[in-house]
Amino acid sequence: MSQPPRLPTVHHDARMAGSAGDPVDNQAAAHRVAQLFFLAHRGLTGDANAYLRDLGLGRAHYRVLYFAARLPGVTVGEMLDILDITAQGVARVLNRLLDEGYLRQETDRGDRRRRRLYVTEAGARLERDVFARQAVIIDAAIAAAGAGAQAGFAAMMMALISADDRVILDRLGAATGGGEPQT
Repeated sequence: MSQPPRLPTVHHDARMAGSAGDPVDNQAAAHRVAQLFFLAHRGLTGDANAYLRDLGLGRAHYRVLYFAARLPGVTVGEMLDILDITAQGVARVLNRLLDEGYLRQETDRGDRRRRRLYVTEAGARLERDVFARQAVIIDAAIAAAGAGAQAGFAAMMMALISADDRVILDRLGAATGGGEPQT
């Protein structure tokens, strides 16, 4: 059963969004931002997705590897929360990554019902290869937008992240300093 869409945690009058325009103008601006977001995501992930497809994998496989690389020992339950999917939704992805040697899982010593995930050397290499394709695009976008644009973009992205997801972001930052996984 899918969960209903999450509503934004912050609600405010359209005029308070920083625009002097009327709500119709703000709605048009919001649509434009959504369009840019969708198409930018496709631009960011296109080469990486093609690489994954050549390996018979997909974006879901990469997302699991990405977070497992940055949170070694993450439990399957925690991974479900991070990805906001059900156990049924991730089972096939996890099994494939385990079967192909990209991930390994261990039973938690304190609670035998929990399974902890770790990337293998092959999984770490694959995750780095996929991210490298995205990093080229991110670096080019930063260069094209100019040095000052990065702070504004980061501020806007932070404003879009829910309070629940900020906890995940904080955990990632604490585990990796916000960047590369610890080895």
